[in-house]
Amino acid sequence: MTPVFYRTAFWLMLPVSAAQGLWLRRQALRLPGASGPRQGAVGNGEPLRLLALGDSIIDGVGAGKIESALPVQFAKALAEHKRCCVHWQVEGQSGFDIEDVLECLQGLQLSALPDLVLISVGVNDVTGLSSTRHWRRKLIELLELLNLQWPGSRTVFAGLPPMALFPLPPQPLRFTLGLRAALMDRIAADVINGFENAEHVPTRINPTDHSFCEDGFHPSAESCSLWAKELASIDQRRFAS
Repeated sequence: MTPVFYRTAFWLMLPVSAAQGLWLRRQALRLPGASGPRQGAVGNGEPLRLLALGDSIIDGVGAGKIESALPVQFAKALAEHKRCCVHWQVEGQSGFDIEDVLECLQGLQLSALPDLVLISVGVNDVTGLSSTRHWRRKLIELLELLNLQWPGSRTVFAGLPPMALFPLPPQPLRFTLGLRAALMDRIAADVINGFENAEHVPTRINPTDHSFCEDGFHPSAESCSLWAKELASIDQRRFAS
């Protein structure tokens, strides 16, 4: 399917989908972010500094404790793969879109420069009806800022999830969100692959094949563990030194 198809289908179904989206915002179960400290260390060996930026996935919504959230699970998997000590820091919040991540990054003060940056963002840009032009422009701005602030760091971007498979939204909202997420993920892959030290990793975790939280919108701690191991494996192959 072409980008023109995605855009046409999205806008044709928007009136009904928008009404369903307003209903869903009122009815949806809202889970809190993960509890616990937002920085720590895991493993033994040479130090590797991991910074996690982004939305509810980084915030650990549905994971319960921060140790079960994707960033810390990723840190554990990296420590095992690389036989190193991963010093991790989580800077995420539920509801963050690309603008929020940029603002967070611009105001971030770190005691040491990160070796690796994990980013999850985009779902709130989909639900917030951000334009594809805005999304592309802000992604470029984000990656350029990362290169400027931390030229030696590497970036792993967790792709937008397959929202067409999420059980929570009713049809045709689910289909509409799926179309928009797929288009924006294609844009993200195109932008990110233009940066030498960045990698776009498609998100294959979905509620059809993996366990999700009761809100029908966020992966469970068990699924985050599987996701983290896949990200670490890809990072190991892509950025092997």
